[in-house]
Amino acid sequence: MSGLPPITALKRMFEETLTNIRQARFFHDRLSLTLLVVVLVVNSFNLLALAFKVRPTGIEVPTQYSNLGGGFDLLGPWYFPFQIGLLAVTLTIANGWLAYHSFSRSRLASFFLLTGSGVVAFFSFIISMAFGAVK
Repeated sequence: MSGLPPITALKRMFEETLTNIRQARFFHDRLSLTLLVVVLVVNSFNLLALAFKVRPTGIEVPTQYSNLGGGFDLLGPWYFPFQIGLLAVTLTIANGWLAYHSFSRSRLASFFLLTGSGVVAFFSFIISMAFGAVK
C-alpha cells in the first residue's frame, strides 16, 4: 500500500500547475481579463453592499415580486438577497472555468461565457439591491 506523497512533491506539483495556468493564453488576452475583472468587481461590490445593507431579522422578508398581483407575494428568510449574490458568484466561477477551458478551441465561446457572467452579475446586483431596499 502506498502512502501519501511528500509535502514537497505536492507543493512542487501545485506550483507547476499554477505556473501553467498563469502562462495560458486566456490570461494574456486583454478582452478576457477585462471581462473577468469587471464581473468579479461587480460581484464583490454586490456582496459588500449587501453586507452593509441587510441585517439579520426575525421576521420574514419579501422574496418574490409579481406584476400580476401588484406587489410582493412570497415571504422568506432575511438572507434571501445573499442567495442571489452567491448564485451570481457561483455562475461567474463556473463560466470562468468553462471560458478558460474553451478559450483554446473557441475564443468567441469564451467571450460569450464571460459576457453571460457579466449580465448575470449586473442583474443580480440590481435584483439584490431592490430586495435589500425593502424593509
